[in-house]
Amino acid sequence: MFTLFAAVELASFFAAACAWNNGLQKVPAMGFNTWNRFGCNINETLIRDTATQMKNLGFLEAGYNFINLDDCWNTQTRDANGLLTWDPVKFPSGLENLTNFLHSLGFKAGIYEDQGLTTCAGFAGSLNHELTDARTFVNWGFDYIKIDNCNSGSFQGTNEERFKRWTDALIQVKNETGKMLFYSFVEWQSFDAWVWGPSIANSWRIYDDIQSNWPRITQILNNASFIENYSNFWGHNDLDMLENGNGALTLAEQRSHFTAWAFAKSPLLIGTDVSKLSANSTAILQNPEIIAISQDTSIGEPLQPFFWGKNPDQTWDPSFPVQYWRSNHTAIMYINFNNITVDLNFTFSHSPHLKANKKYAVRDLWQHEDKGVFGSFFFDGSIASHDVRAYIFTEQS
Repeated sequence: MFTLFAAVELASFFAAACAWNNGLQKVPAMGFNTWNRFGCNINETLIRDTATQMKNLGFLEAGYNFINLDDCWNTQTRDANGLLTWDPVKFPSGLENLTNFLHSLGFKAGIYEDQGLTTCAGFAGSLNHELTDARTFVNWGFDYIKIDNCNSGSFQGTNEERFKRWTDALIQVKNETGKMLFYSFVEWQSFDAWVWGPSIANSWRIYDDIQSNWPRITQILNNASFIENYSNFWGHNDLDMLENGNGALTLAEQRSHFTAWAFAKSPLLIGTDVSKLSANSTAILQNPEIIAISQDTSIGEPLQPFFWGKNPDQTWDPSFPVQYWRSNHTAIMYINFNNITVDLNFTFSHSPHLKANKKYAVRDLWQHEDKGVFGSFFFDGSIASHDVRAYIFTEQS
């Protein structure tokens, strides 16, 4: 029978085959974005302080090398020459000065625009100005562009055609200047960007905006579980920015959120006030063994579901997604979506990459310890509500 999953596999094969490799970010981008925590309350002091703190706290060394402005950096109208202008109150020294500062610390700089007449917050948009704006951002020293999807009703055409205008602009500017920008876009209200996004961008959003609560995180992860095959080297499903450190997320939920995003090969963009992060939250975001899975340059595929757990396999359930995930390099992740502590376990025959007749040495990526050698079945005790376990299984001769 030709199932939904077979159709997804076939479509994702063609998506991967035509992926747009612009020479940037073979692995998912890592860094910081202003929106989740600060919204429109941004200025150059915040950006400078955040970058300095991230470097001092070890985030740059851990791999978080993009510092990205989101909405609200510009004015509501263009200047007399049709060019975007930064808000002179928020950025009195100018954005070129800001990117120079970020580069001097070792970071790359990112900026936001919208493929509509105005941005989501009502500032000057980029629709019909793509080439002009691409030239502007390169001239200002930016390395990354996020394009949003508000106020675009005047465009007569498909979302793919509209967002591809930025692809074409970036290619032309690359031919003019030698510089290419990382290109991330947000398609929302209707979501199918994973089908056509790989051919035009480095990353594409797959769901509504994230929120700093557990139900939204499970909704996003549920959606991701059915489209992971569309993500690979050079092009990645974007599950949205991280909420670690925001709202009332427990440490267990922060750990699960970060692990799932990293193993799904989503961009990892911190979205909180790093100066107020607890030591525990910082340690979660800097776990080198989890980051190593995200940034693996030998395996581009994200983790895939292999056993739904509570629900029958292939169940769509935004409140209780698939629990057990695996990758081609025998990384295993499982999450307890129950509201109580439970025992989670699995047999090797559940996973297509574990051999039932072989033994495996198991490494715990959160406890940073070797658990021993296991055969045919794995159990590592109970797991607290909303917490995660992550392992590497290494076949023994």
